[in-house]
Amino acid sequence: MSAIGKGKSVIVLMLLLMFAVAAGQRKVAEETTIFQSLRDGVFTVFGDRGHGSGFLVDKAGLVLTNAHVVSYSNYITVQLDDATRVSALLLEEDKPRDVAVLLIASDVIGDRPVLNLATRPALELAFEGEKVIAIGSPLSQTRILTSGIVSKVEESAIITDVNINPGNSGGPLLNMDSEVIAINTFRDPSPGGPGVAGSISISAAAGLITRAQQKVANVAPPSAELLPVKPKAVYPPECFRWAQKRCSESKNYTFSAGSFDVFIITPPRGSFIVSEAEKHLTDRRRQREAAAGVEESKMYDPLGNRLREWMQYVGEYAPVVKLHVRPKVGMTGASLWLNMLGAVAAGMSGATYEGYYSYEFKGDLQDFTLYSNDRPVHEVMRGMNIMPVSYQYANTSMDDIAQQGVFIFLPDPFYEYEAQALKMKVVDLKKLCDTTEIAIPRACLEQIWVDFEPYRDALKAKRQQLAVK
Repeated sequence: MSAIGKGKSVIVLMLLLMFAVAAGQRKVAEETTIFQSLRDGVFTVFGDRGHGSGFLVDKAGLVLTNAHVVSYSNYITVQLDDATRVSALLLEEDKPRDVAVLLIASDVIGDRPVLNLATRPALELAFEGEKVIAIGSPLSQTRILTSGIVSKVEESAIITDVNINPGNSGGPLLNMDSEVIAINTFRDPSPGGPGVAGSISISAAAGLITRAQQKVANVAPPSAELLPVKPKAVYPPECFRWAQKRCSESKNYTFSAGSFDVFIITPPRGSFIVSEAEKHLTDRRRQREAAAGVEESKMYDPLGNRLREWMQYVGEYAPVVKLHVRPKVGMTGASLWLNMLGAVAAGMSGATYEGYYSYEFKGDLQDFTLYSNDRPVHEVMRGMNIMPVSYQYANTSMDDIAQQGVFIFLPDPFYEYEAQALKMKVVDLKKLCDTTEIAIPRACLEQIWVDFEPYRDALKAKRQQLAVK
């Protein structure tokens, strides 16, 4: 075949391919249709010990979730979308079955869909190999879709290969008829593979929902006041290097509140802490590279590896202030007294004294509230966790348990420190719920203002761009 003939053949083939592509259409899957129609009825649920998912089961404001998502929580909130988060009331709970019904103000429901619950017997809710989807807010994500098939149907649970992670708990497992057949609850992980997921059969919640529906008419609903949500804007990653250079003064980020230490973490301060932990090793490596003539742009740079734009989608760069409230550790009163007596007795006899030192938590966090001009400042999120310590080595021991907490706020309340008094109230369970009140030191507030300068500048620049458009 001549070169001209070959050229014509190539052109014809290309035209045919272009035709095929143009004629081809992407198909919208069943899963997509169901997800898009029902996702607005699936919410993110926040308790004292983290977050999970939940879904609307009644226009009166009833939200079904797992009991473990909200157990032992003083404060429960539900986030309906990117801008709407409200207080919630635990209306009914069944801990053995791990299900709970929350109540939120019906005023915020609007036209959000109530999910349809399957009413068949438990063993008929699904069949092996059936396609199912999960909607929830795992990890740092909000209301996302995962899908798979049913692996096994049990009397009280449905086992699937759907990708379930922490935060999915309490969300719906749906079939292709848009029915909720189960509540996503647990994982059975495997070190050598993805493992499987478990969802509590929706039939386990039927009685609980009925009781909640009967009770709701006689219960005052929670407030419909909108609470702060995590900003969609991010702390500019390109500003971290510059900003973290101003975060070296530890005293501007730490202060005491009775039996507790409070640690302030801003985005650049958090980055600084991580960088400092590896600085001496980084410097050692870079010195060798410099001696070897390696270009600076190619030198070892662990911080640079953490400044990727995509990291905002895994929870990094959130422009928030975190207050970490941690109980102090000290010697027990008995240990202090006995060691003092032992040392005195040994000194009088001329003997060498080797004491036994027993330590304990000096506080046990029960609750925390931040106030601005005596009005409570709502958190974006809070996380409380129990710290059990059982330790013995040589002549030192500690056998105690206490709670600590991390409280996450928008930065704005910390800005106007000239015009307002910011103080915190810390409730100590160890001292018969004694409350300690303390103002946040001015030096700390000034440091927060400095740390967020790049973020404020980025917001200002964005507003100016929008004004020009």
